[in-house]
Formats: sequence, structure tokens, C-alpha cells
Amino acid sequence: TALAAVGSNGSLINLLVNLFVGLSLGANVVAARCFGAKDERGVQNTVQTSVTLGLVSGVLLAVVGFFAARGLLELMSCPEDVIDLSALYLKIYFIGMPMTMLYNFSSALLRAVGDTRGPAVIIASGCLVNAVLDVIFVAVLHMEALGCGIAVALTICSNATMIVIRMMHAPGAWRLSLSKLGIDPGICKSMISCGLPLGFQSAAYSISNVLIQVSVNSFGADVTTAWGLSGRLDGIVWMVTEALGVSITTFSAQNFGARNYERMRKGYHTSLVLSFILIGGLSAVLLVFSGPLSRLFVDDASISAYTTTILHFIAPFYAIFSIIENASGSIRGAGVSLQPMLLTIFGTVVLRVIWVFAIMPFDPSLEHLLLVYPVTWVITA
Repeated sequence: TALAAVGSNGSLINLLVNLFVGLSLGANVVAARCFGAKDERGVQNTVQTSVTLGLVSGVLLAVVGFFAARGLLELMSCPEDVIDLSALYLKIYFIGMPMTMLYNFSSALLRAVGDTRGPAVIIASGCLVNAVLDVIFVAVLHMEALGCGIAVALTICSNATMIVIRMMHAPGAWRLSLSKLGIDPGICKSMISCGLPLGFQSAAYSISNVLIQVSVNSFGADVTTAWGLSGRLDGIVWMVTEALGVSITTFSAQNFGARNYERMRKGYHTSLVLSFILIGGLSAVLLVFSGPLSRLFVDDASISAYTTTILHFIAPFYAIFSIIENASGSIRGAGVSLQPMLLTIFGTVVLRVIWVFAIMPFDPSLEHLLLVYPVTWVITA
């Protein structure tokens, strides 16, 4: 029950967070273009504006998310036997939202100027902290979903603190000065024009996932648990896909600022090859070991069977989705966000709504629902 409670929150959290995460990528693009053009003042103004905007958006999300948690879960038809634990976990998660936004914006800025090692070390240490806290709160103190939520919130605070300290001691124009926090109107406008379409796209994408989650919840707690488990197991695939998408966005933005367009093209092609190798390899592992991996979480034959079914329908097509991420990232690096947003919203949102409400009623089975992912990814790519 606790596992289902945590898993049922994924789509909703992504929906509320992704709009603002899009703005952090907008900050990445603006900072990277200034960095490529050797505009130190532009980099400095982007840093101060981005961190301020991250904190403001985090506080806004924390307030809205905390008080609306249960109502939103009820709208999603969260199963009655898990909704109390789900709401508790969600509230704890949103309390840490200012730190989440601070980390997202700050790490985006560091990556924009080529510092990928710092955020990587910080997030790796955060994973270790999270694992230890999970053992303490869940396995030792038996706090179930509440313990999991507290572990996540404390880890986020740790990550955000470390990355802010790193930025305050940065050697270049990207050094953060807390006394100079504020919003530069010109920089903010550029960030919003670049990042807001991505934010809307991500939020719209999450809306379609929420619709899918509602359909999944209708199949009962076992399927809801299996859906959450499959999201944990394929999380590494999404992380790698997202990392490559952010990398090509930053790479393109830096070279766009330096007017090195041929290098942008080569970077895009290289990223595509890397994506097919990495995503294809990880997908193969999930396909082969989905059963044993699911039983690491909960030793239940029914849940394991559902998890295997979900991954076998979706995993073969992860590489197709990576095409969308690479192409969109390369285009956004040049400061163009509207066209990728419109194409992605049509392919992965509009078509999914049509599938759920117009096609699913003819065969309301889990397998029929799962087909929506490969179909919409292929069309969008």
C-alpha cells in the first residue's frame, strides 16, 4: 500500500514541477549563449535572475501543492486505500519545493558554462544520503510513505545547499552573490521566451500522463503499484535521455552564441548515436530482467506480472523517444522553442487524449492503454 501511495504521485508531481523546470532550461540556454559569445556581464545577470526566479517559483509551488494535495489526488481517482498515504507523501514533497527549484536552476546554470562535474558529484552524494535516510526512516523506523517523503525532502535540501555553496565560490562570471539577487527584466524576458514553451510542453505532457494514471488507477491497487514500480525501474532510462537532451541543448546554445553552426550539426548527430547506444542497451536490460527487478521491491506474483507487461510494451520504444529529445534540444539551443512545443503537444498530448477518450472504450484493457506510448512517440518523432 505504501509503495502504491508513493508511485501514484509521480505524474502529478511532474505536472506541477515541469512548468518551472522549463524556465530553468531557459536559463541554461540564455547563460550558455552569453558564455559562448564571451558576454561576462550577461552571464552574471543571468545567474542572479535565475536563482531569484527559482526561489520565487519554488515558494509558489510549495504553497499551492501543500494545500491542494489531497484534492488533486481525488481528481486523479487515487484508490481509497492509498489516498491518505499519497497525500501525506505529496505534502512532505512540496514542503521541499523551494530547495528543488533552487537546485534545478543552479545546476542548469553550472552546466551552461561547462561545469557538469559539480552537479554530478552533488547529485551522486545526494543519492547516497537518500538511500541511507530511506533505510533509517522506512526499514528501521517503519514510517512507510511518510519516511520516504521526509528522506526525499532532506536530500533535496542537502543538494541545494551544496550547489549554492559551489556557485558562491565559482571562479568566473557565474559566481553567485546573495547580496545581488534580483531580476533583470531583459534577461528574464529571454529566459521566459525560451523556457516557457518547454515548460508548457512538459506540463501538457504531464497532463497526458495524469490521464493515463487515472486510467491505470481504474484497474486497481495491484496495477497502480506495478505502474509505480515500472516508473522506478525505467527511471534510469529517462534520466539518461534527459541528460543527453540537456547536453545537446547546452552544446547547441554555446556554439550558436559563438556562431559555429557546423559544430551544432555535428553535435546533434553525435548525440543521436550516443542515445541509440545507451538507451537501446538500457532498454534491453529492462526487457530481459523486468521480472527479477520488480521482485526486488515487492515479492508479489501479480504485481511482478503487471510490471513485466508494462515494460514489455513500452521499453522497446525508448530509443524512439530519444529522437524527440535530441531534435527538440538542438532546436532550442538556437533559441527556438515554439515549434518543438507545438509538435510535441500534438503528438504526445492531443493524440493521447483522443486515445483515452475515443479509442480506449472499444477495448478497456491495460494492454490497449499501454499502446498509446509507442504509437504517440513514433508519430511525434
